[in-house]
Amino acid sequence: MKRVLVFMALVGTLLVIVSLTFYYYPRLLKHGASTLEEKFRQLYASNPDFRLSVDELRRMVLDPDTPFDKEMARKLFNSVLRELGVSEIDSLHFNYGKSVYGRVNKSFPTVRCDFPSDFHLVVVQPKTDVEAGNSLEKVYFCSYEINGKSVVEVTLVFRNERSPSSTLEDAWYEAWRLISWGRSRDIETFFVVREGEKTYVDFSGLGLVLNQTLSLRLVKAIGSGSKTYSESAHEEEKIEISGPNITIYVNTYNHALGLKDNNPGLEKVIFRVTESNSTLGRRVDAENEFSDIRYINELVGL
Repeated sequence: MKRVLVFMALVGTLLVIVSLTFYYYPRLLKHGASTLEEKFRQLYASNPDFRLSVDELRRMVLDPDTPFDKEMARKLFNSVLRELGVSEIDSLHFNYGKSVYGRVNKSFPTVRCDFPSDFHLVVVQPKTDVEAGNSLEKVYFCSYEINGKSVVEVTLVFRNERSPSSTLEDAWYEAWRLISWGRSRDIETFFVVREGEKTYVDFSGLGLVLNQTLSLRLVKAIGSGSKTYSESAHEEEKIEISGPNITIYVNTYNHALGLKDNNPGLEKVIFRVTESNSTLGRRVDAENEFSDIRYINELVGL
């Protein structure tokens, strides 16, 4: 009887270890430098079955009239992962879903972009983030008037969004972004708003209108709050400033932004942004340059 109890205890311990390993294995498995975007686009162009799986997933994610069947979506996603040479995802870690919220049924005036005058921007990014392959690649400026406010819309394009742990979950997330966003680059937008005598930086989100379906995709706020590099953040923040000189700190690995350095112990790379090394355009222009998914407009709630 004693041997049976010992055996059962060992089996129970083994089951606990297996269960924990099943949950944590993506965090334990390092995933090397990825060329997923290049391989993804090659397969999409040359492999009809791969393209069919991607297109069906995009319908589920981006078409308001197509239900999101989670189990079918995971099955299709795993077929994409197999072709990409990435391990399949289990149901425990498949937490993706729909990305649109109905359709936009009216037109909006086109915004005319100008380069801002008397505006000086510095972007400070942790060196470890740059070395991980996530460096700032491009900056868009668009100065315009809206609702009686003077706005400078700033869009930052980063080469990727790999976390510090660089696990299999990063590969899954990158593959999912290639499907649902049509890109592996990370694109973030903030606004510098002058309203009367007050000027503030607004890290609120915005909306993107898809070209084919007129579906509305909401982009989360990108303020960092007090979060640090090892964390992710999507905080709604408006921070008042004085003067035209603005320093933006990339405070988290998902490129949440702030006006204060939350990582004083990390070495930094400094990008001084000028008219000569930036591009005239809005978030919608950045998306249409780097994404396989096309947008017709963007909506801001300033």
